[in-house]
Amino acid sequence: MSPKFVRGGARPPGRPADVIAVRPYELHGTRYYAVLLRYDDAPEEPREARVSADMVYADPAPGDRVLVEAVLGVVDRIVRAEAV
Repeated sequence: MSPKFVRGGARPPGRPADVIAVRPYELHGTRYYAVLLRYDDAPEEPREARVSADMVYADPAPGDRVLVEAVLGVVDRIVRAEAV
């Protein structure tokens, strides 16, 4: 069996990161967040993830420690590291 993620298989583990900045916005009445992240394994390359409010914990803020879950490089969940 391949260790890669497959439909119905286990989710890949989250990548630890720090939140640098958060910008909430609304699009057609739906709340979204643009979250600037600094991953532990690539601190020199900040990355932005845009996620809907149901894909991120309540009230994300700069300085939060998080785990970022992605499938095929697309962020689909951000959770507080303390909540794991």
